[in-house]
Amino acid sequence: MDHLTDKEFDRVCTYLSCTIGLNMRSKRVLLDCRLSRERERFGFSTFSSYLDAVEAGTDNEVNTRFIDLVTTHYTYFLRESRQFDFLRTTAFPEMEASRPRRTWNILCAGCSTGEECYTTSMIVEDYGRDRDLPPVRITGIDISKGAIEKARRATYQPAHVEKVPPHWLSSYFTRNDGNYTVTGPVRRRVTFAQANLNDPDALRRHYDLIMCRNVIIYFDRETREKVLDNLHRHLAVSGYLILGHSEIIRSRAKFAYQKDSVYQKQPEAITS
Repeated sequence: MDHLTDKEFDRVCTYLSCTIGLNMRSKRVLLDCRLSRERERFGFSTFSSYLDAVEAGTDNEVNTRFIDLVTTHYTYFLRESRQFDFLRTTAFPEMEASRPRRTWNILCAGCSTGEECYTTSMIVEDYGRDRDLPPVRITGIDISKGAIEKARRATYQPAHVEKVPPHWLSSYFTRNDGNYTVTGPVRRRVTFAQANLNDPDALRRHYDLIMCRNVIIYFDRETREKVLDNLHRHLAVSGYLILGHSEIIRSRAKFAYQKDSVYQKQPEAITS
């Protein structure tokens, strides 16, 4: 199997940085393995000819699979459970008090194959069981077309539901051919769209809560700041931004740190 030369690796990294803001220079082994198999799959004789096709953007399958291969889709239900506990104990009660009649808008950015969105919807289902909640709209976005298609199917293998409590499995899933499919009531408040957070027009409304976990860590510094500014603009005053545990916002002018990688938009913050 041929390997990426230094020049080809630099070309891949430059393309990813310029088009979607990803910093993949620490991921050479991953890119080498995945793209080597992909080049062979499509029958390109050299990496250069394969990268020519990617950069040309004229073959939808080549480009769709390229994005799928260079982005990470590792997730599962109830990942980082303490952050979901925060929704139950803090975020939802505050939203109920301040927005008792208005639709709650929740964004899951970098939603991958949908587990985060459906987990959030199940928590809403539990929380609203004895309450008169307004409509809740959960939007999942991801750059990967393949991930979004899987999310819309809402069917998962047993390994993905290992951390799901038994009462959720019986109440919010149906089992078919050994796999688990999310039930209708939970699915109906969730919608998905393919979008790139690096695109300033990716977000179309204001959100009461934004989950953007393990996404900005893959961006270069410039893109990361631009994405955080855009998330700030589209987050309601005093709304919460939830990041991955290895992601840190250094500036406290716009977001105040709460706990467990949860940040709250500062009411007095002014976006320049």
